[in-house]
Amino acid sequence: MGIGIQFYLMAPLLGVASILQTTTANRLVVAGVKPDLVLLIVVIWTLIYGGSSGVIWAFVGGIWLDIFSGGPMGISSLSLMTAAVVASFGHRTFSRFNLLVPILAIVLGTLSFSFTYLGVLQILAMLDVSQGALPFQQTFDNIVAPSVLYNTTLMLIAMPFLNRIPDNYAAERNL
Repeated sequence: MGIGIQFYLMAPLLGVASILQTTTANRLVVAGVKPDLVLLIVVIWTLIYGGSSGVIWAFVGGIWLDIFSGGPMGISSLSLMTAAVVASFGHRTFSRFNLLVPILAIVLGTLSFSFTYLGVLQILAMLDVSQGALPFQQTFDNIVAPSVLYNTTLMLIAMPFLNRIPDNYAAERNL
């Protein structure tokens, strides 16, 4: 089976999503958080096409995010790759057509992304003696929990479209 057009569109899609996430998404803030567009795209890709390509696109999307966000280079890639690995358990093992699989994938993906990102920031803060520890509970209550709810809502909106995209397995069966 050859590479589909979606493969060639993924890098530009992640680039545009990164630009939107770091600029325009500030207008979509709800409860103090903005949507994680790149994370949502990576989780959806992983549910459809599997973990190995999901991790690759997570790396690419993370580089895009780090370029436009000004954060430490590589931290978004590492965080997105952990989310892709977590979401990969929903690929074919269960079924993305089951209502709970995409929801659980985005909830666990958002949590793994957030905890990895915060963990690396905590390590960097500990290395810089002028900074103190990050307030974990406050960060979780004010950023992580609302992000989980926001991303889950976006996944619920995306699910009717997600279930219309054929995966490689379905395409191979029809040959």
